[in-house]
Amino acid sequence: MAELTPQFAEILGLLCAEGCHAVSYCTYLEVDRGRPRLRRNKKSETIQLYNKDEKLLLHYTSLLNVVFSYPARVSRNGKVNIGAKHMMRAILNHTPLGCDKWKVPLAVRRANKEIKLAFVRGYFDGDGTSSSTVRFFSINKDGLLGVFSLLTDLRFKPTFQGPIIKKNRRPSYIIQISRKERERFLNEIKPVSKLPARGLAMRGLSSGPRPLDP
Repeated sequence: MAELTPQFAEILGLLCAEGCHAVSYCTYLEVDRGRPRLRRNKKSETIQLYNKDEKLLLHYTSLLNVVFSYPARVSRNGKVNIGAKHMMRAILNHTPLGCDKWKVPLAVRRANKEIKLAFVRGYFDGDGTSSSTVRFFSINKDGLLGVFSLLTDLRFKPTFQGPIIKKNRRPSYIIQISRKERERFLNEIKPVSKLPARGLAMRGLSSGPRPLDP
């Protein structure tokens, strides 16, 4: 299993927010040594991450290269696919993936501040916003409560809201950071893509990708 570095923790956070584990089976006919053979229920699986922000996707591929030496590419439809079995096993050993399945990995919950910050950064870049107040979203109550616990470990004072009921939608939940803590949150978490549009230079924040640690 890959060592749980800050970069790996950030990958896990991003995948909890925007990732899925896609498994499919197919039956097909192939020619083997000149003879037709029917292959039944051949398993195919990938871990996929989808996002509309190209900057974030490129940052994610950089993380994959640092942690796994894996030269991932961004597809035209905004997806990054992982098909290497050792990588999928390393990720899925920490958490299942899917909007209602993911959880904050136990190793992250027991880790140091740097790793907790990295996981929160990944999750926030996927399912957060700082447009007015800092908020995190999910339909996965237990998963989001895990993020809430990390934030309290990092000495923030978040509030947990929900269930929020909307017609023809599943109940959802929100974590909110107070306006008083917004600036400290952005400076400590250093998100890649979910930065406010104004006032970045005054706070010393950059709208570009965060440099990767060696």
